[in-house]
Amino acid sequence: MLNLLNLYDAEVRGSLAAPAPGFRAERVGPVVRLVGPTPDPNDNAVVLAQLSEADADQEIARQISFFGALGHAFEWKHFSHDQPASLPDKLRAAGFEAQESETLVALDASRDFADADLQDGIRLRELKDPGALAAIGVVNTAVYGNARHSEWLVASIAKEKQSDPDSIRIYAAFAGDQPVSVGWVRHKRGETFGSLWGGSTLPEWRGKGIYSALVAIRAREARQQGCRWLTVDCSPMSLPILERRGFRRLSTTTPYVWSPKVLNRET
Repeated sequence: MLNLLNLYDAEVRGSLAAPAPGFRAERVGPVVRLVGPTPDPNDNAVVLAQLSEADADQEIARQISFFGALGHAFEWKHFSHDQPASLPDKLRAAGFEAQESETLVALDASRDFADADLQDGIRLRELKDPGALAAIGVVNTAVYGNARHSEWLVASIAKEKQSDPDSIRIYAAFAGDQPVSVGWVRHKRGETFGSLWGGSTLPEWRGKGIYSALVAIRAREARQQGCRWLTVDCSPMSLPILERRGFRRLSTTTPYVWSPKVLNRET
């Protein structure tokens, strides 16, 4: 899987394609960063940094200076195979706060998926119209309790869908008229990798095959668009389900978030 991980770093983390309107991706020396339209850390990130023990501290300070001058918080997305090994300690020493870790897994998209058995009354539906995307906010707010982040997420996905409709497909599972789970797949024709996102399911509807059904329908969609490898940054809850589906572990990811308030506190 090492060759696949190297390919992922080069094609996904090293990509300079803007993910949505209002964003720009740029390479500055050993760093690829994403600059977004708002100061929220969800919109700004260091996505790839090819560093050594000798230059890591200097590069961390350079990125803090850049985003701090904009007044933007940002995320440094660290992968467990990134160098130097001391990078997490260096980020924490510079004022970054570690968020929950996830596991990056990958699947050969040519693998076929059998349809999951869903109980009567559960149906899957693709969300195409902007108004239908409210289902994302309903489920995410119920699961995570963060209405502000859910509002940002719905608006961000709506802009992305409007900009390039074929590069993102959004699905939801409904029990009657109630959305109980949501997830989306990102893949642009001609690219090697696609990715699954979301997968949030209301607690009372877990363990009923809904998450697996959403994985299967999104995987088939990506394969039809020519996707070769499908990846997920998954939580500990989702990992065993995905591994049963054939996904293999590639790395562990940990977001480290820096906010301008750190700079203000030190000056």
